[in-house]
Amino acid sequence: MSARIFDGLQVAAERETALAQRVATFSGSKPNIAAIVFTEDAGSVLYTRLKSEAAERVGIGYHANPFSLSDSVDVVCARIAELNLDPEITGIIVQKPRRQLWEASQPADVASDKSAYQHWWLSLTSALNPDKDVDGLHSSTLAAVEAGQREELHRVLPATVSAVFIALEASGFWQLEDWQHQQITILGKSDLLGTPLAAELKNRGAQVELLGRKEIEARMVNKSGAFAGSTVLVIATGQENLITGEMISEGSIVIDVGEPRPDVERASVEPKAAFLTPVPGGIGPLTVVSLLENAVELVIAAG
Repeated sequence: MSARIFDGLQVAAERETALAQRVATFSGSKPNIAAIVFTEDAGSVLYTRLKSEAAERVGIGYHANPFSLSDSVDVVCARIAELNLDPEITGIIVQKPRRQLWEASQPADVASDKSAYQHWWLSLTSALNPDKDVDGLHSSTLAAVEAGQREELHRVLPATVSAVFIALEASGFWQLEDWQHQQITILGKSDLLGTPLAAELKNRGAQVELLGRKEIEARMVNKSGAFAGSTVLVIATGQENLITGEMISEGSIVIDVGEPRPDVERASVEPKAAFLTPVPGGIGPLTVVSLLENAVELVIAAG
């Protein structure tokens, strides 16, 4: 047995084609995204470029607003406030920089405060107009997802969450006769993926287990069979090659959301899993096109 390797690049290309056709039918204002990006984070700069290129291919505007991590939060929030009021801008995203880079840019007393980074991030996401929250970052958007009210309130899922759902569809999970009784385990409690993904899955009737760092460490004390009870394993920890073949059950669906390097040790997992999203080329390309799809949905919701 060897896992079916998901081709996220091909699926993303197909969705881009469909999205371009959809955007071409717009008679009024077309989606136009503004991105806040911190230049010290090379990953964020790269993702912004890739999103901009994809947006151009489908006929969506995408504009980078560069800042330094040493810039005052008030300065960044002031720019977000301007974008909120700009009628030409239909969606706003803040590229979340890596914590280590943010801490390295701060005075020692700020960097040593364990809550400072999250407080800084919440200040930025709270400044977003929820109606332009194209990546599902605002607390009210996350609350709507949690409450199962996302659709009625016209809020979008975080793009990476949508990407995982696309991969789950491709894996055949939803077609399992007893899928509601199968265990889905998510490793990583981030507000960009783990927490909203778990909420949306539960709202759809899935059986979900969400594990943070301490719970993952406790589970992995005995590595053999650590996640053998899970039909689906979604991993987004930022720890390279964390998951190995001995930890999973035969025939598992393994969704690796590691970036920029895989959280899954492919050499040992591929022979045992039934389905695997690779890094690179799996969830990443789908996250980009999902963001653009979100931008279209926001324009439609705005009327």
